[in-house]
Amino acid sequence: MNTFTLQHTLHTFTSVPNYFLDKYMPKANGEFVKVYLYLLRCLSETPDNLSISVIADKLKYTEADVMRALRYWEQEQLLVLRFTDQELAEVTLTAPAEPSEQSIVLPAADTQTAATADIPVSYTPPEKPHYTPAQMNSFMQNDDISQVLYVAQRYLGRTLTPTETTTVLYFYDSLKFPADLIEYLIEYCVSRGKKSMRYIETVALSWAEKNIHTVAEAKEISSFYSKSCFAVMKAFGLSNRNPADAEVAFIRKWTQTMGFSLDIILEACSRTIQAIHQPSFEYADTILSRWQKNGVKHLSDIQKLDQIHKDAQEAKAENLSAARPSNNRFNNMTPRSYLYDDLEKQLLNR
Repeated sequence: MNTFTLQHTLHTFTSVPNYFLDKYMPKANGEFVKVYLYLLRCLSETPDNLSISVIADKLKYTEADVMRALRYWEQEQLLVLRFTDQELAEVTLTAPAEPSEQSIVLPAADTQTAATADIPVSYTPPEKPHYTPAQMNSFMQNDDISQVLYVAQRYLGRTLTPTETTTVLYFYDSLKFPADLIEYLIEYCVSRGKKSMRYIETVALSWAEKNIHTVAEAKEISSFYSKSCFAVMKAFGLSNRNPADAEVAFIRKWTQTMGFSLDIILEACSRTIQAIHQPSFEYADTILSRWQKNGVKHLSDIQKLDQIHKDAQEAKAENLSAARPSNNRFNNMTPRSYLYDDLEKQLLNR
């Protein structure tokens, strides 16, 4: 194979880390790579008008495309997104192990709302601290911490980076998660095929927002999401995303307030799709409210209601048919009450 020499006559450069070119770029979507490279380009100029819409216009993407790219690189731990009042306010580019101090700050006037990008932000977590070496050594003397870090490495199948270690300490020190809850958190995420510390942190913040601080509470909400929420989302054909807060509220109402079993809820979802050909939690709620009013407890109760409705419709159709006047032209005149004997005599006497 022939080799070639690479030279240049360029005068300006954008610095691209070698670890990005070697490890992250080959496996990433081309659109995601473009967004990351554009952010690196912007670092050299520190623009004061950078926003999701500006990046989208520059790269000829949609704003949702840009947000997907940012979320991808966040999951890969190459950048950190910070939101203020549900708006993207800062993008920090980081190295895989240690964070960089360079940041891109989006002006408030040009920021995009998290709702536009389908990013739920409703919890302000405690700020992640930067531990000194002395503090880290102090933590390592704690048997619970040592055990948690050991379990985390076993589950993740790798040695934790300093940044990942800080994140685990953040769960313990700032979120006030006990050691057994942190172990279950990591076990839960890994069981779902998620070994990214960014994903684990997202789940941890979600639990902290819901004031979950025991394994039993975590198992309860995990079961609710696994058995109910994702089953409903799948029935509606929405399995490519997590349920929104309003959708979770509907599902909690159906399962906890109304007390319906999952098979009845899924039947309501199925009938919603059949009726209006699109997912609608409001429409399904109408169906379930009607069933609750009629005392439905089992699928067999729904079948009885269907039969009652069918019988009523058939009876109504029969009544309408009987009451409808005939279109026969011979029956349009009012019939006369002749006595046939008298009529025969009249004809014979002519």
